Amino acid sequence: MTTFGKALRTFREMTRDPDRHNRPLSQVRLGVLMGHIMDDRGFSGAAVSNWERGGNKISEDDRKVLVALIKVLYEYGGIETPEDSNQLLEAGNYRTLDKEEAHEVFGEIPVEASVEQPVPEQEISKSFTSFLVEKLLSLWDIELRSLLDNAKKGPPPSWPRVLALFMRKSSERISFSPKTVLWIGICWIAWWLVAPSLRWPFADRDAAATAIGMYAAATLILPLLIGLMVDTKNNEYWKQEGLMNSRLLRLYTYQGAGIGFNLGYFFVFPVVLIKYFLGLDSSVWAELAAAILGVILGNMSARVVPHNLWLAYGRLSLADGAIFFVVAFLGPLWGVFFLEYYTVLLTPYWGSMIILIALLLFITITVRQSKKMDTKQSQP
Repeated sequence: MTTFGKALRTFREMTRDPDRHNRPLSQVRLGVLMGHIMDDRGFSGAAVSNWERGGNKISEDDRKVLVALIKVLYEYGGIETPEDSNQLLEAGNYRTLDKEEAHEVFGEIPVEASVEQPVPEQEISKSFTSFLVEKLLSLWDIELRSLLDNAKKGPPPSWPRVLALFMRKSSERISFSPKTVLWIGICWIAWWLVAPSLRWPFADRDAAATAIGMYAAATLILPLLIGLMVDTKNNEYWKQEGLMNSRLLRLYTYQGAGIGFNLGYFFVFPVVLIKYFLGLDSSVWAELAAAILGVILGNMSARVVPHNLWLAYGRLSLADGAIFFVVAFLGPLWGVFFLEYYTVLLTPYWGSMIILIALLLFITITVRQSKKMDTKQSQP
């Protein structure tokens, strides 16, 4: 289910249909009511179901359909404010309501104060994390309202029903589809290859060479596995841009996966190093954190890096992001360095200095590239 589909389903389930004893609008009923507004036959229940499941998407240019959808949801209590409607539209990367559309749906309201202005896509790309968190919080607010609204129906107290609904929603999110199993397998491979490099001190040089070799292999293998899990060929955005079969798109997807995976490892590495300095034993939780965080950030970066390059330059070219291809050599180079100097690195003073220098170099390269991309984005 897409973000838009999830939001649409939540808003629909918050509606109340007087003709059905105040139950939520069915998918069929929603499609019919949209037809009444548009003076046509409307949409079938299967069409609405496809919107909610992500099997089909309303065209961003078909504002008549989007406005009719919001108008029905508003008239039947699913959507209460212009902010709610804009949350739904933004969840599908649609333009938010303009003044005329807001007036058509909500009537005489202080539109200037209530209707949000469209957020430029360039601004979204500059702060992906904050944008993602905002979307998640918005959807959480929608779902929470829906749960509390449903829990009101029934004898007091309502908290057992709220808890039961939360448990049901949580169980619905747990899906052991083949793709989920593959992700679990990738996390296990990451842990198996990365964990030995975090277990200090090494028994001898042969043990150190084996552990570091496994880590270096992880930095080459895991980005490829993560990149393969990111489906760009069937992605609607890349289809619209005509890049779903682009080899450079795939290449930058793997590059992004490599950047994210290494970043996740080096987020956890200083924590493990500090634990060692304090005389604490190696923890399997820290090892799992390094593996799982690397996979999560790798998946995120695999999607963000090519998109940001496309927004900045209006193209995908080797010249634009070539500097970050050094990430392919980062793991093996770090492995060779760590193998030779890990005894020095495990001393508090030199260990702290080396980690600090490495972080400063990474931040410097990242900031320079970001400024370069921002400059490109600001050019007409």
